Amino acid sequence: MVTIVVGKWKQRLKPLVLPGLVGLLLLYTADQLLTGERGIVTWRVMKAQITELETQVYDLKYDIHRLEKHIARLRGIKNPDGKIEKPDKDFIDELVRRELGYLQPGDKVILVKEINKLP
Repeated sequence: MVTIVVGKWKQRLKPLVLPGLVGLLLLYTADQLLTGERGIVTWRVMKAQITELETQVYDLKYDIHRLEKHIARLRGIKNPDGKIEKPDKDFIDELVRRELGYLQPGDKVILVKEINKLP
């Protein structure tokens, strides 16, 4: 009697095995499509990282350009003829005053006292 019952279960489950495997395969494929290494979520995260890195590259290029102009003013600027002019004395003077705090004779210094703000 027991063998007859087991045989009936096998017969009932046999047609469900293939659709069950196909269903599991579809679930796995959907999971990989969404969250896998090359899935949609990963793609969006990488796209955001690319945008952030492109912004950083733009900012760094701007800084490089600004610093190259700064260096050119300190060293001297090339003319279209290829001759190098003397360094920009006003720029050097401004830089020394601002960064090092040097003064020329006759300069007047105004000290400003900071007022503590009330909480």
